[in-house]
Formats: sequence, C-alpha cells, structure tokens
Amino acid sequence: MKLLVKLFILSLCAVGKRCSNTQAGDWPPVHISLFYESLCPDCRAFVVQELCPVWMKMKEVLNITLIPFGNAEIIQGAQGVQYWCQHGEEECLGNMIQSCMIHHLKNTSSYLPVICCMESAHTVVATAQQCLQDHAPALTWETISDCVYGELGSRLVQVNARLTAGLEPPHRYVPWILINGVHSEDIQHHAETDLLDLVCQTYTGSLPAVCGQRIYVSEIQA
Repeated sequence: MKLLVKLFILSLCAVGKRCSNTQAGDWPPVHISLFYESLCPDCRAFVVQELCPVWMKMKEVLNITLIPFGNAEIIQGAQGVQYWCQHGEEECLGNMIQSCMIHHLKNTSSYLPVICCMESAHTVVATAQQCLQDHAPALTWETISDCVYGELGSRLVQVNARLTAGLEPPHRYVPWILINGVHSEDIQHHAETDLLDLVCQTYTGSLPAVCGQRIYVSEIQA
C-alpha cells in the first residue's frame, strides 16, 4: 500500500506539481554536447527535430555545447592552412559562421535560436545573415564576417578540430552526441529518436511538467 501511495505522489510531481521547494537551478543541468557539421543531413535533422524543440521546452534544465566541425580536416599546405569539409566549401563556411556566432554570442539562449533558424532553412549559409538579424540583432553581420575571414575564425575552427579529435571514444559519424560527457550507441539512438525522454530520464531534479505523467528513476530516488 505504501508503494502505491508513493507512486501516486510521484505521478503528481511528474505532471508539474512540485513535491519540494527546490527549483530547477538547484540541480545540475543535463549537458548535451553535439559534434556536427552545418550541412550534414542527419545533423540538421537532429538539430531541427530534436535539439531545438527540446531546448525550447526544457531550457532551464539544459546546458548545450555545439562543436561545428565533424568529419572536416585541416590541411597544412604551401599556401597556409586550408579546410576540407565532407559537404564541400559551403559547409566549411557554414561551420565557420556558426563557430563565430557561438564565440560572439557566448550563451546558448543567444546563439541557439540563430543556429536553429539556419539549420531549418532550405539553404543554411544563405540565410545566416537574416537569421542573425531576426534572432540576435545586437550582433552585426560585419562582426561575423570579420571573424570568418580573419584570424579569429581560423583559431576557432582549430579549437573545434582539437575538441573533435580528442573525443573518447573517437567519433565515427556525425551527429555525435554526448550526454553529461558520455557517448554510447544507446545514448546516441535514444537522443536521435526521443531526446525529450532521454533528458527526462537523465535529469536528477524535480521533473519539469513537459515530462508528463511518466515516472522516472530520478524522481523515485528523490
């Protein structure tokens, strides 16, 4: 009988009634790290169909890191550093633009709407300026262009390359997704098919109302 009562109470918590006076900020957020390419179809699908909608619903319990590099390569040639990208020169440009946006906008709430806008558009790179104007108008396109075609953009890409090369286990495809610093095939599949459910299962605090009536281990342990 006590177990049934506890489960009933937990089900009330799961639909949005607080069972304690703790707030979302009192618990560590779920950290999602996404290693991706700006023009990769599977990357775009994950960003548009999973990452952006879940962030909009659960931003208070999420910490997101984006690393736009993926399967690209840095080539040291006679004419200096050059970049090779899986989906051509336009993808290299898209990766660079998004790296510069992330650098200058600094926090997820500022840069993710711009990147969500770009990745959901028919042409990612061509819509970058408009997406920036719509979602982060305080940052000028001139600032982004100076970054992309200057030394700063090159440094940012090299940092992303090192972060990608340092993955353990090494990435074999993109998107490559880590939850709280951990990658596995189960995590990858869960994230790509139902990121909301994965975040609800992973978060250790009182579950946000969007998690619905499901009862998770984290709630039972709380």
